Amino acid sequence: MENVQRKLGNYIIAAFIVNVFAIMSIGGICILMVKDMVHNINKLEAESENVAKADDINNTIHNMIFSIHHAIIETDKYHLIYAIDIVEDVADEIAIYKAHEEYGDEQHNKEEVVILTEIQENLTGLKNELDGIYQQFTEEGFIEKTDLRKLERFGNSVQNLTGEINKIHFAIIANKVQDSYEKMYFILFLYIVSSVVGIMASVVGYLVLTRNTVVPIKRLAKATRKVAAGDLSVRVDTRSVTEIGSLYESFNVMTEKLEEHEKRREEFKKELEKQVLERTKELRAANESLKKAQADLIRMEKIATLGQIATTVNHEIKTPLNSLYMNLQLLAKKIRKYEGCVDEEAYANMLSTASIIDREIVRISGILEEFVKYARFAPPDLHKGDINNLLQNITGLVAQSAKEAQVEIKLSVADAIGSVMLDEKKMTQALLNLCVNAIHAMPDGGTLTLESRATDDKVFVRVADTGGGIAPEDLENIFNPFFTKKEGGLGFGLAIVQRIIEDHKGRITCQSRVGEYTEFLIELPAGEFDTENE
Repeated sequence: MENVQRKLGNYIIAAFIVNVFAIMSIGGICILMVKDMVHNINKLEAESENVAKADDINNTIHNMIFSIHHAIIETDKYHLIYAIDIVEDVADEIAIYKAHEEYGDEQHNKEEVVILTEIQENLTGLKNELDGIYQQFTEEGFIEKTDLRKLERFGNSVQNLTGEINKIHFAIIANKVQDSYEKMYFILFLYIVSSVVGIMASVVGYLVLTRNTVVPIKRLAKATRKVAAGDLSVRVDTRSVTEIGSLYESFNVMTEKLEEHEKRREEFKKELEKQVLERTKELRAANESLKKAQADLIRMEKIATLGQIATTVNHEIKTPLNSLYMNLQLLAKKIRKYEGCVDEEAYANMLSTASIIDREIVRISGILEEFVKYARFAPPDLHKGDINNLLQNITGLVAQSAKEAQVEIKLSVADAIGSVMLDEKKMTQALLNLCVNAIHAMPDGGTLTLESRATDDKVFVRVADTGGGIAPEDLENIFNPFFTKKEGGLGFGLAIVQRIIEDHKGRITCQSRVGEYTEFLIELPAGEFDTENE
């Protein structure tokens, strides 16, 4: 798979290397061609100088002949002397020129050396003739025509030979110019060929890139949009063995897993709906049972002969049954949520909820036993307890009811609170009663605050809500039996709460402002106290 994933990259690297190699090769060839053209230009410059030298020799010989003519016409020997000096200068130039050409090993250098040797021989004959003519002109005062013909013959021979040299140089110049043109045309040919090949390679590369990369990516993007729209049956197909093919394969695996998960989700949804219907039926039956029990308790309240103890037992049954109802809902919801995918934390929560229900059933059993003994209100069974743990348990008990009523619970417990002597069942009953009343006081939602704090010898528990509050004229009666403003209420809830707190050697007070808040403050003694004389 790793080799397959590198193929597209290898193709790109290979194409890059070939392209760089082609550019470097063509560039190197062009540089060599330009170098040869520069060499030809230098050679042309040198040959042009040689042509100029030959022309100078021609001109000089012509001046020499012209000076001899002047000497004859004007009968002036100084023109002959000037002609002799010209011949000597030309001989020196020819000697230098010949020495320069002898260093070359090319064919034209050898040919020029031969011609220059002939020119030197003619210049030697020309000088000898001039010396004889000068001697004759000095002695006799005239020049023989035959001597003049010899001079002209020598001069013409030198001019013809310099012409031969120029022909050699002109041939070299023509050859170099032709070679430069050929190299220029070859460079132009390379440019045209490389341009055509480059354009064709670009077109081919574009087509290959479009077919193997761009088009597959567009198809994959289109398939992705379909998946995003909810069509999980989409699959993409390609014969590419590059990274694109691997990407297509990964996409197909992803959509297959998504489709499988969607099927499982639908099955889970159907099963969940089935469980909800079953639990709803059970809850409705339980609700009907609770309503019937509540009606029975209300009827029992009206029986005066049962007195205050029977009424208290009635209220004691109603409160834990409500708690049992709420925790059954919580348990049902958690079972629906974690069924089939339970982890350790969820399993622990389920065990905790089951434990709460178990404790509440035990409490109901104990209350029923106390109802049988309704002749008196049983004193609390006091033991060392942690008020913070108790508050946390209460929070768990009312959490579901608070959520349904859109009530936020704020728990604030102080650290290092000492032990408190309490009857956990009765204190749970008292705090649970206050919390339930607080939730009922906030039908439109609000905040329920549970707070603990301590001093050296006291422990305080604060239960506050943001409900409608209690009217000032009712505050002094809220703890009296049979006093209630709640429709269907018995009027024993807060009276029982007060009795429980007082049995714990504590006291409870209430502060409230209509439309803003209600706050109950429980004060309990810290540490142990003597209960034997109670």
